[in-house]
Parts: sequence; C-alpha cells; structure tokens
Amino acid sequence: MSLRKLNSLVFAAAFVIAVASCKKDKETESLPSLSGLSFECPSFVASGQAVRMTPGGVKHPEGGVVGYYWKVTPTMSSYDTTDVYVHWFSDTLKTYTVSCYAFAEGYTGTSYSRDVMVVKSGLGGSLTDTGIKAGDKKITYDGIDYYYEKIGNLDWFRNNLASASCGTPYVNEEITSDIFGRFYNYNEAKTACPAGWRLPTEDDWMSLAEAIGVSVEDKYEPFADVASKLLANAAFNGETMLEYWPEVGDIDNESRLSLMPFGFANLGNATAEGKYPSASFEGFYDYSVYWTADETDDGSGKAYYRYLISDQPDMFVGQGDVNTFGASVRCVRDAN
Repeated sequence: MSLRKLNSLVFAAAFVIAVASCKKDKETESLPSLSGLSFECPSFVASGQAVRMTPGGVKHPEGGVVGYYWKVTPTMSSYDTTDVYVHWFSDTLKTYTVSCYAFAEGYTGTSYSRDVMVVKSGLGGSLTDTGIKAGDKKITYDGIDYYYEKIGNLDWFRNNLASASCGTPYVNEEITSDIFGRFYNYNEAKTACPAGWRLPTEDDWMSLAEAIGVSVEDKYEPFADVASKLLANAAFNGETMLEYWPEVGDIDNESRLSLMPFGFANLGNATAEGKYPSASFEGFYDYSVYWTADETDDGSGKAYYRYLISDQPDMFVGQGDVNTFGASVRCVRDAN
C-alpha cells in the first residue's frame, strides 16, 4: 500500500462479532451496535520501533464491560486480545494496517484501523533512485548530510533542508524530517540555511535555468520544458513517485538537482514554541515547491516560490503568505 492511500488512513467499519439467537421460524434478530472506537498511532515509524496504542471512544450503553482485540496485517496471523497494545514493527520498509476491534456481550462490535508506514532516512533508505550517491560532494549540518552540485556559478543543495531549528516536518511527525525535509514559512526560510549558504533568489533560479540550456527573459515567468531536467525519478519505499506523463517526457535529472514531489503545507498559526499543530499537507506525489528569497512589492505579505506539477513540463511561479504557507528549501552558495 502506498502513501497515496495514507490520505485516507483512518476509517471505521462496523462488523458482526455476535449473532442473535434463532427463533423457531429461523428469523435473525438484529443487535444494537457499539460505536466511537479510535486510537492514536503515528503514520510513520522507524524500523524496529515499538508503538503503544490505547483504544478509546467506546462506551457500553449499559455500563458493562467492553473488550478489545488487535491485529496488524500483514504481520499477524491471529488476534491479540488486550486493552493496551504494544507492537514492534519489523525492519521491512512497507505499510502495515493496525486494526482494533471492540466487543461486548449482546452488541454488534465496531472496528477502527490506521495505516502505518515503516521508513528509513539516509542513502539506501526509504528514498531510492534520487540520483544521489555515496561519494558525491556534501556538507554535514546539524548531523544531516546535504549533497550539493555546482550548476552554473552556484552550488545547490540536492536534498531538502531539514534543520529542526524551525519549520515543521511532513504530517508533523519528526521521523519524516530527514527524509522529505521540512516545510518552512518564508520568514523561517530566510534564515534556515547553514552559515555560508542562503535561500536562492529569483535571479538564482533564473541562472539555474540558463545553465541547463533554458532561455529566460523576465523574472517570475515559467521556465519552459525544464521538469524532466530538474526532477529525480525517485522511489519511496519501492514505489516510483512520479507517473509518466508524455508532456513531461522521460525524467533524466540532467541538472542533478534531484527535485522530488513532497508537496506543500498550509501551516496555520504557530504556537509560542514555533510549532504548527493545525498544519495541513497537500500535493505529495504531485507538487515540488521551493521558496525564493524574493518578496512581492505590493505590500500583500507574500513571497515568491518556484514549483513543478507532476504532469506539467514547465516550472511555474506562485505567491505564498510569508507566515502561513509552507514550502521546501534548497540552499545555495557561490561556487568556488
């Protein structure tokens, strides 16, 4: 199961665990149902990680006892009857479905399920076919390796910035930060790059396009037919992220920039600690979105970003609120 299906992770479905007694005429009497079952569980876990899950939300209508049993597929072949459940996820990078079932005597039971994906950061982890290899040029910042490539007169990061000093990880789960990078608002993005590096301006993005043979005349205009040269035909947990679109053509990552479609975020308001508990995340598999250092000059409180859409050959320009729109960051510096 792919991450596309994680957009509908949570679902509840009634199921029958008891059957009413038969009457003489063989008719079946329907039973009242339990409802409201849920439990908290992360969407992403590390290989070998233990997760503790506690069911809630179900109340016996008559104050009686509610029992629970659990199953994790495709790992478990039988059910585990317990209230609080701890599961150790395997080392296999794949999606698992955790299901909890609530039952009570004289009632139809109810169920609730969550999909959990086992992931791994770093080269050879969940992201493969990125075009980045061991031995490529890199720096290490806050314990994370950032690979870079000289394109024109600039060195460009080839993986997304993941500095935990600000911004937020995908679906607000820290384990995703080292894989997809973080989503920053514009004000955070301006200062998030390591010393000696900076957020690229629109002029920098234009220089990149020209370095790979694209004619650019004016600022804030689309770059024509660049998507296949900028994107990596990467796979996430073994599944190719980008579908083939004739308009885009064969993805060859000619630039070696290795852009990937991790989407964008609507961050909402930050807490005093700089967290974004109400953030929503969109466009995974479809959009690659990166801040520029350029603000709009109309006083709207917006800044420009560059983006790709999976089925379009061009790189476009958008405007996002400097406080609430979240995009990825690629840092640059003047090349030696």
